[in-house]
Amino acid sequence: GHDDGPPRPHPVRAALVEWLGDEGFNCYAYAPKHDPFHRDRWRDPYPDEEMEQFRELAQIGIGSGAELAMGVSPGLDWRDGDEPALIRKLAAFEAIGVRTLAVAFDDVPPGGDDLGRRHGAAVAAAVAALDPGIRWVTCPTDYATPVATPYLKAFVAELPDAVDVMWTGPSIVSLDADSAAARAVSDELGRPLLFAENFPVNDGPMEGCLHLGPYPARGADLVKATRGVFCNFMGRARASRVGLGAAARFWRDPHHDREDAWRDVLAGIPGIEPLARACRSWAGDGGPDPELLAWADAAVADPSDTRLRDFLTAGCRRDLDPALAAEVEPWLEQWDRQSQAMQFALALLAAPGRPAEIAFPMASLWQRARELPQETFGTRWAAYPVTTWVDGRFHALPEGLVRGDNLTDRLCTAALAAP
Repeated sequence: GHDDGPPRPHPVRAALVEWLGDEGFNCYAYAPKHDPFHRDRWRDPYPDEEMEQFRELAQIGIGSGAELAMGVSPGLDWRDGDEPALIRKLAAFEAIGVRTLAVAFDDVPPGGDDLGRRHGAAVAAAVAALDPGIRWVTCPTDYATPVATPYLKAFVAELPDAVDVMWTGPSIVSLDADSAAARAVSDELGRPLLFAENFPVNDGPMEGCLHLGPYPARGADLVKATRGVFCNFMGRARASRVGLGAAARFWRDPHHDREDAWRDVLAGIPGIEPLARACRSWAGDGGPDPELLAWADAAVADPSDTRLRDFLTAGCRRDLDPALAAEVEPWLEQWDRQSQAMQFALALLAAPGRPAEIAFPMASLWQRARELPQETFGTRWAAYPVTTWVDGRFHALPEGLVRGDNLTDRLCTAALAAP
């Protein structure tokens, strides 16, 4: 699991590390860009209280099997001669029992082979200075590319062979990734890459989408073509367990059916299924849950079909853990709004002649359901960072834009248009 969102409370982080180990993950990487001591003030030591929390987290990780990795992101203002400051910062983590260390140069201005050499040499200097038993992970500036860029070739040429190099696929959010995509880059670099999966993360212009759906479609051969996977999860640690659990099942058994694996995860989280089915959309697939859509179509054709109405009237909060419910409350509120509009639409479909006492309240509820930015029952709008890498910079691809009608829009439209 790769944690690069806003820092979360220590008890929440500790519980997540325990859960990650139980789920089969072997590492938890702490690398929140919004933590000033990780990025903006990376040269400064962490306060003693935070270092004590990291010490405790490292022990929890050893016990759970998801060992703590501590990272530093010095790329915003890296200067030649900064190696001693980097080594001091990383040595402090080593001193509290951290056995996996990371140096990240992602999300900084790009460059060519000279920048790659400088970044690679910085990582190599840290590796040489610390315990040879440390496991090392690094994220280059060119981390999302279908080709081995001049920067990447120079970066990797400076690294010891044992350092894992992160790669998010041919795109920042990769709609497709398989062994061919991985080997197109890794064969040129002479080493397999560590797949950095930008799922279920939902920051930036995709933040309205709570990614509670199945693991993205990945080629089964990706597992053998890479060094493993780090999943970048949402700022909502409890809700992230759905996507992380689905990812763990794929990387354990890449031939297992995606839908079955997802259903297995949902069965282990009481009360989550109604919200997860409404929030299953992801990049490249913004439509509603297929079964819910089929039930809606059936109700339009035959208003006596009550499957969707029964699902909606059951609600989205039953049996949910209170802490999880509090974490996803904006989406639960949106679920309720969408549900109310759809229930009136179903009533309108069942009433001959579109009576105004149903049609007008339905229209008002439908309008109210369009006011919140949270996406449920399909994605109305989201922009995912689906990219390619050309001439030394990222370029957005149109596949990243998701626009459309959600289930409420479709059902209310059908109800008003019914004869």
